Amino acid sequence: MSSTFKKTITEIFKTHDMPLSEKQAAQMASYYESLVAANARFNLTAITGEKEAALLHFFDSAFAAPILPHNAAVIDVGSGAGFPAVPLAIVREDLRVTALESAQKKCRFIEDAAQKAGVRITALCARAEEYANREGREAFDVCVSRAVTALPALAELCVPLVCVDGLFLAYKSDYAKELAAAKNALSLLGAGLKERIKLPLEETSHTVLVFQKTKETPRKYPRRYGQIKKTPL
Repeated sequence: MSSTFKKTITEIFKTHDMPLSEKQAAQMASYYESLVAANARFNLTAITGEKEAALLHFFDSAFAAPILPHNAAVIDVGSGAGFPAVPLAIVREDLRVTALESAQKKCRFIEDAAQKAGVRITALCARAEEYANREGREAFDVCVSRAVTALPALAELCVPLVCVDGLFLAYKSDYAKELAAAKNALSLLGAGLKERIKLPLEETSHTVLVFQKTKETPRKYPRRYGQIKKTPL
């Protein structure tokens, strides 16, 4: 386990008033170690340096954790290497977290690395638009997503997974144009902007856009992914 990463991550969270327990810091260090090892075999992320990964993967992912409801069922759409799903599961053990990822290799990595780190999480290999039209429809209290696609398309993938009164969290950088472009999509899907949470980091301009679902999503959404990308709502 990387002792320097463990020290770095502990200091970062403490600086921003989110102190980690010894167990949580060790879990993050273990997951980071697995990430670096796996990244040497196949591409998971371009960010592997200790400080950069601590800030831009782990702290960035976990910062919105305090606003999530207690015991919430959370799904991370397009989880990739496990962000934000894994850090959220580490800092909030009460959450029931599912990492949804369509790439089998990435899904297997999340499952193996989380198990090694002692993190309770479900890794599910499926496409969001297909899962949302089956057992995943309106089955979650919260949907989170980071670095997947533009907000109009992302909303169509994510909002149908969330129950009425649930939350959809989109981690975004320059979001103003995307938010304006997604106004119609959000209205059709049954969600509205609740708040914006700016991450207190000079290294990133990430803001977590928090949407609340106010009504059921019409059954015709989400459409097939080709349609979603070709003709956004």
